[in-house]
Amino acid sequence: ARAEPGNPSILFQLGKAESLSGDASGATRHLAQALKAKPDDPAILAQLAICQRQAGRLDDALKTSERAVKASPTHEFAHWSRADLLRLMGRYDEAYALLKPLAKPGADSTLLTIYAMLARRVEGVDRAIELLQEVASRDDLPPTALAQSLFQLGEMLDRAGRYDEAFAVFERANAIRRRPYDADALERQIDEMIETWTPEFLAGLPRSTIADDRPVFIVGMMRSGSTLCEQIVSSHPAVFPGGELKFMREPYENLLAPHGGSIARAVEAGAITEKSLTRAGRGYLQKIRKLAGKDAKRVTDKMPYNWRNLGLISLMLPGARVIHTVRDPLDTCLSCYFHDFTGVHPYAYDPASLGAFHKHTARLIEHWKTVLDIPVFTLVYEDLIDDQERVTRALIEFLDLEWDDACLRFHENRRAAITHSNEQVREKLFSSSRGRHANYEKHIAPLREALGV
Repeated sequence: ARAEPGNPSILFQLGKAESLSGDASGATRHLAQALKAKPDDPAILAQLAICQRQAGRLDDALKTSERAVKASPTHEFAHWSRADLLRLMGRYDEAYALLKPLAKPGADSTLLTIYAMLARRVEGVDRAIELLQEVASRDDLPPTALAQSLFQLGEMLDRAGRYDEAFAVFERANAIRRRPYDADALERQIDEMIETWTPEFLAGLPRSTIADDRPVFIVGMMRSGSTLCEQIVSSHPAVFPGGELKFMREPYENLLAPHGGSIARAVEAGAITEKSLTRAGRGYLQKIRKLAGKDAKRVTDKMPYNWRNLGLISLMLPGARVIHTVRDPLDTCLSCYFHDFTGVHPYAYDPASLGAFHKHTARLIEHWKTVLDIPVFTLVYEDLIDDQERVTRALIEFLDLEWDDACLRFHENRRAAITHSNEQVREKLFSSSRGRHANYEKHIAPLREALGV
């Protein structure tokens, strides 16, 4: 890109790579530059719409994706990316009608997979299964595309109550995505953190001088209710949903990474001071203010891996709050195993690794609750189902906000970012996923053993 700064093809590929890595801001900038050279290119427009969607700018994403499909009536990427956006916004019939003319045998597998997901809403789950079986049986699919279709096929079989078939399909999908994962190394890391972060150690550490109470960190295992939590609290007009922010990466890289991630070694090296922590806290606050504006009283950050950073967060942002989302561990892990995280979470593709990851991360979070001096609210998914209003009122009170009935109508909220759980949080609370593991009892012995339950 530096050698040919105006080359739209290079800018497009750079923007696409940045989008895949989660850098929506950088991707948007480079794709906008590419559009100056090729303003009607459907691929560039479609990729820009995806970036706008990632950033929560849904209205902009709708407009841009509409431009993309108008630029080319047969461009598959432009059509399936717009249809997927419409699907995630609950506009199923419109999305289905958009893809139907292009959903022919041999079409792009992602287009056909999304079409099948829409068919479940429009024609029923049996039709979706039929379509996905056709896609998964193709011999021209690369492994990533095959895994994508298999994860969706497994979900449809689960919805149809065909649990043994579903689990077999999920096993195939996860085998494709699986990468080596060292659960023993994680256990050692957690042990070291617990041994280091004692009440006595914390008492001797400096703190930043920042009193700002806007940051709210939502932590917990993937699929434990973090998206639902953000959807509920951001239904309050004083709360801005930040989504999965990467803003804690810079403080970690500056303060802990040079010392092997060890707070003890960072302290010995003189890296942890009131000045360095205040600088880090101000940097984080500047980023959330740029994102949320100056009027938001609370800004949520539900980056999953912030459970590692709660100690550092307590030092640099002593006014922050933490919400820990909890759900039945078997249901949580099974939900992870049934979802396609596209390789991002390497522990998620093996039941034993999943169980170990859940057990050790939960162990650390429980430790944080006993030693940190920032407030932590434990949001239990099953409690929320049993008594939505009581738990929601307690949650809003924890955030020190006036009650707003909109928090009970979270499914009407269009503000929160789109994630794997988006379709679920666009609906009212449901209990169908509670105790879901009972349908797969004969298959989950390795998971039970790893969890110790």
